[in-house]
Amino acid sequence: MPPEGGTPNALAEMTNQIRQNLLTPFEELRWDLWLAATAIGLVIFGVVMVYSASVATKSPNRFLFGQIGWAVLGLAVMAVLQRVDYHRYARPAFVYGFLAVCVALLLVVFLFPKVNGAHRWIVFRSLGISGQPSELAKLALILFLGWFLSDRDRFKEIDKFWATIAPGLVVLGVLAVLILRQPDLGTTLMLGVIFVVMLFAAGVPMKHLYGMVPVAIGAGVLMILKVAWRLDRVKVFLDPESDPLGKGYQPLQSLIAVGSGGVNGQGFGLGKQKLSFLPAPQSDYIFAVISEELGLTGAITLTLVMGFLLWRGLRAAHRAPDKLGNLLAVGITTAIVTQAFFNMSVALNLLPSKGITLPLVSAGGTSLFVTLAAIGILLNVSGQAELTGRQRERESG
Repeated sequence: MPPEGGTPNALAEMTNQIRQNLLTPFEELRWDLWLAATAIGLVIFGVVMVYSASVATKSPNRFLFGQIGWAVLGLAVMAVLQRVDYHRYARPAFVYGFLAVCVALLLVVFLFPKVNGAHRWIVFRSLGISGQPSELAKLALILFLGWFLSDRDRFKEIDKFWATIAPGLVVLGVLAVLILRQPDLGTTLMLGVIFVVMLFAAGVPMKHLYGMVPVAIGAGVLMILKVAWRLDRVKVFLDPESDPLGKGYQPLQSLIAVGSGGVNGQGFGLGKQKLSFLPAPQSDYIFAVISEELGLTGAITLTLVMGFLLWRGLRAAHRAPDKLGNLLAVGITTAIVTQAFFNMSVALNLLPSKGITLPLVSAGGTSLFVTLAAIGILLNVSGQAELTGRQRERESG
C-alpha cells in the first residue's frame, strides 16, 4: 500500500493511462455481435476444413495445429483492437511508420530462398515460422488511405488530383512494384481494387477514376503479355482442356471436385480430389474441397455468410461517426470480400489461377492473423458508431 497522500504505483498509473488514452470505455462500447460471431464462425469452420483438406499431406496435424495457433492469436488481437480507438491510427508517424515497416519486409523477403518459384515468404525453418509481408501491405494501404483521404476531405482538397490522388498513387505504386517483383499479381490486383473503392467512397470525382481505367487496363495487359506463364494461365483459363495434364491440370481438378459434390456433397472428410489430385487443397483451392464435401448447399451457405459479412461491414461504414471510420470500414470490408470473391472464382474457373487464399477459412497464418486484426479495427468503428448514436439520442432526449 502506498503511504497516505502518496501516488499510486507506476504500474497502476500506466494501466490507467492506457485505459484513458488508448482504449474506448468498455462499459459504453458495444460489439457488433453479428459481425464478431460471423468472423469467429468462419475461423472455426476454416480450422475444420483445413484439417479435412490436408488429410492427404505428409503432416496434416501441422496444418491443423498451425491454423489453431494462428486463430487463437488472431482472435486475441481482434479482441484487443476492438477496443483501441481507431482515431489512434490517423497519425502521420504511425501511418508512415507502418508503411516503412511493410516496405522493409517486402525488400527483406528477397533475401530468403524462393518457395514455389516466388519470393513471397520470410521463412525461419529452424523455428517453424513463416510470414507473408504482402498481407500486411493490404492493411497498410487501407490505414494510409483512411487517414490521408479523410485529411484531404477535411481540407476540401478531395477533388484535386495532385493533392489527393497523386500521393496515393505513389504509395500504391511502391507497394505494387515490390509485390509484383515477388511475383504476385493477385495481391497487386487486390491493392488496386482497395485503392479505387476507397477513392470512390471518399468522394473523389468520377472523372479522375474514369481516367485511371485505361491506364489500369493497359498495365494489366502489359503485365500478362510480357510474362509467358501469365499468358499461359489466361489461355488455359479460356480452354483448360487444351492441356489437361499440364497447365490446365489445376482448374480441371478443381472443377471435377466442385462438380462431384452435387447438391448435398460427398460428406465431410469424404472428398476424393484432395487425395493428391487437387493442388493446394488446404489453401488456394479449399473452396473446391468445401464444394465437393458439402455440396452446392455448403458452397452457397458459405457465399451467403460472406455476403452477410459484407452487409455488416458496409453497415458499420454507413453508421461511422466520421469520414475516417467510414473509409477504414469500407477498405477492410472491400479487402476481405473481394479476396473471397477472387478465391471462389478461381476454384470455379471464372478467373485465371492467382494463388489467393479464402479469408478466415484457408490455411495461412499471416492471412488469418492480419484479417482478424483488420476485423478488430472494423469492430471498433461499428462500436463507436453505436456509441455516437446513443449519445445523440441522449442529447436529443
